[in-house]
Amino acid sequence: MYAQVENPTGRLSEVFPRIFPFIPFSHLVKSGIYRNDRFLPIIIKAGAVRSGLSDSDAFFGAGGSSMAESVKKSLLLIPAYIGITACCIVVGELAYMMYFNTAHLVAGRPLELFSAYALARGFFIVVPAFIVLSPLFFSLYRIRHSGGGFLPVIVYILLCAVMWIVIFPLFIEFKWKTEQSLPPAPKTTLSAGYFRQYAGEAAYLLRDASAPERAAVVLKSAGDENAIGLAQIDTNVMEAESAPFADILIRETVPSFPAWIGSGIDTIEMHAEQAWKNGRFAWLCFLSLALALCSTYAVSFCSDWRFVGILYLLIMDAGVLSFNLLYYSEYFKRLREAGAQLANVFPFFARSGDPLLICINIGIAVLCASVGCLAAAVRAKRLKRAR
Repeated sequence: MYAQVENPTGRLSEVFPRIFPFIPFSHLVKSGIYRNDRFLPIIIKAGAVRSGLSDSDAFFGAGGSSMAESVKKSLLLIPAYIGITACCIVVGELAYMMYFNTAHLVAGRPLELFSAYALARGFFIVVPAFIVLSPLFFSLYRIRHSGGGFLPVIVYILLCAVMWIVIFPLFIEFKWKTEQSLPPAPKTTLSAGYFRQYAGEAAYLLRDASAPERAAVVLKSAGDENAIGLAQIDTNVMEAESAPFADILIRETVPSFPAWIGSGIDTIEMHAEQAWKNGRFAWLCFLSLALALCSTYAVSFCSDWRFVGILYLLIMDAGVLSFNLLYYSEYFKRLREAGAQLANVFPFFARSGDPLLICINIGIAVLCASVGCLAAAVRAKRLKRAR
């Protein structure tokens, strides 16, 4: 059995200088424990003793901090917010440009490393994707740099509000004004000298396909034998079979980008533009998605382990995004029909478009915030007992 004892013996001040004459005893705090009726002294340097966690620190993150540290962590969120935004957009632009150039690559032609069209087009694809995922990135940063008490949480909420309430509408307005002025995508033509699949057969272009109708050597299957003949082929059919790549030979070599990711981003962006077009009330209803995504940060309070907190965060974010995307699929058709009846019960929901989805997103936000606050309160109570 162990028992904590403060200033266990007065003789310690006499014995210690004889054993350790090079350490001033006045700089030490005397404490010890009893084990099997034997006293074991513990020597702790007084300057190494720190005060315990404040209530706000215990409530919203591990690690003790003063008000100055709380303000410091809060102010550091602003440059981190700008840096994360800039880095994600730049990296996303470069990744999209590389994929775009690869998708438009034709066998026998050099690969372009830079494309002004891909850079401009990628901006309108990368930015909405980043805005949707921005609560996740900011939450990961907060988990990595936890602590600071209640003030950093307020700054996190304000930064998320700026992203969705200010930046997202500005981006939509900018897109409507400039996207139509973008030049069309550069047209690529298939090169000659390669066998390519064409309508279940193999075709060999004799010249570059500068026109839709082009003569080619076609290898046709006729029973157990192959027949070779010269025929006119439609290169548009060949290009359609190779979509989303310009050349089917590249498609057979390079894995294509998952279509469900692109369609998911397009779906969210389409509903965002429609909500902004329908007015402020419809936009506020659309922000229920942002509320649900931003509130998932609260579930990271459920564990003292950062990795576990990140795991909870990823699961909740994936669940919120998956549900909001699947809600418009055939799987939830009956649910949408049932939700449409809410517009009759609550007339002010008629302009929102999807009243049931809004209620579910708000419910998810309330649930995440409640669970996070409860877990943080339990943590604060446990740390207060430990002190």
